[in-house]
Amino acid sequence: MRRSLALAALVLVCAANAAHPFRGGLEKGEGKKAGLLAAGDPAPEWKLADPAGRTHALADYRGRVVVLDFWATWCGPCAKVMPRLEKLQKKYGGRGLVVFGVNSFETGDPVALMKKKNLTYTLLLKGEELSESYRVASLPVVYVIGADGRVLYSHAGPDTKKLDDVIEKQLGDQGK
Repeated sequence: MRRSLALAALVLVCAANAAHPFRGGLEKGEGKKAGLLAAGDPAPEWKLADPAGRTHALADYRGRVVVLDFWATWCGPCAKVMPRLEKLQKKYGGRGLVVFGVNSFETGDPVALMKKKNLTYTLLLKGEELSESYRVASLPVVYVIGADGRVLYSHAGPDTKKLDDVIEKQLGDQGK
C-alpha cells in the first residue's frame, strides 16, 4: 500500500514536472534550492546491479566522469533525455565518460524499453534507495559526477542543454 501511494505521488510529481519543468541545470549553489545535490557536493556511494546481475559501484568508476539518469518506463519526459545520453556515451565514452540509466519506481520492463530504443549505455535496476540518497523527487533527474567523486551538475526535468559543456570541460581538465 505504501509503495503504491509513493508510486502514485511520484507519477503526479513527474506529470507536473513535464508540464512545468525546472529551468536550466543546477550549478554551484543552486542545487539546494531544488532539493538536489549541488555542484561540489560529494556524490553518495552506491552499488546496483545491471540486468545481467553484474554489480556496479560508484567507487569502481573513480577517475572517470559518470552520468546518472534516474528514469522509469512510464515517465514521458524521461524518454526525451535518453537519446541525448546515448549520443553522449558514444561521443565521450572513449574519453572516460560512463553513462548509467538508473531505473527507479518501475512498473514496466526497462530492459525491453532500452532494447526497443537501441540504447546501449548501462542500465542499473532497482534504484529506489539510490534515488533517496540523491534526493530525486521527480523524474527524470540527471547528475554528472566528476572524476574526483563530486557532483558537477544536477538537473530535474527533460532539458539537459548544459551537459555537453559540463562533460567537455571536465574531460578537458582531466587531460591537464
